[in-house]
Amino acid sequence: MKSIKGLRWFLIAVVLLVTLLTAFYLILNRPGNGGYTPIEMAKKGIDLIMRRVRLVEKKGGHKEWELLARKAEFDKSENKINLEDIKATFYPADRKPITISSKKGIVNNENKDINLIGDVLIKSDDGYKLNTENLLWIASKRVLETDDFVKITGERFKITGNGLISNIDSQDIKIKSRVEAVYN
Repeated sequence: MKSIKGLRWFLIAVVLLVTLLTAFYLILNRPGNGGYTPIEMAKKGIDLIMRRVRLVEKKGGHKEWELLARKAEFDKSENKINLEDIKATFYPADRKPITISSKKGIVNNENKDINLIGDVLIKSDDGYKLNTENLLWIASKRVLETDDFVKITGERFKITGNGLISNIDSQDIKIKSRVEAVYN
């Protein structure tokens, strides 16, 4: 009789402990509490969301470009990929790769054009930097283009202006208007 009462109290204690641990876990991991949310609801029109994405475009066995992004949203209906926190590398013919970073971007799956948006930064191995807000990669022409304000800086110079067209293979750069250059 004593052993049955002891077993009963033991089972009640185990049930209470499991209930308390479950409640504690649910309170700590509820959405908005900084806890882990395993499922992310997709926005309307978004077919797939991926984290830490690497996209590569190849032509004739050679890399055209490579994109690394913290997040990618694939939209089949508009045939595009929305990206966040991007590092893009473009591969010119017979030259060193060009690396560009931006906050956001959109890849057009039809023509492979890439629109880089927000704090666009190009850094060269020679120490040159190019800053602008938006930059468009036109895949068919292998050209980077913008109509926004651009600033190009080096160790001893600064060039600013509105708009830019640059062929990555020839490394020709044309600033469209309001060009100012300062050399030290």
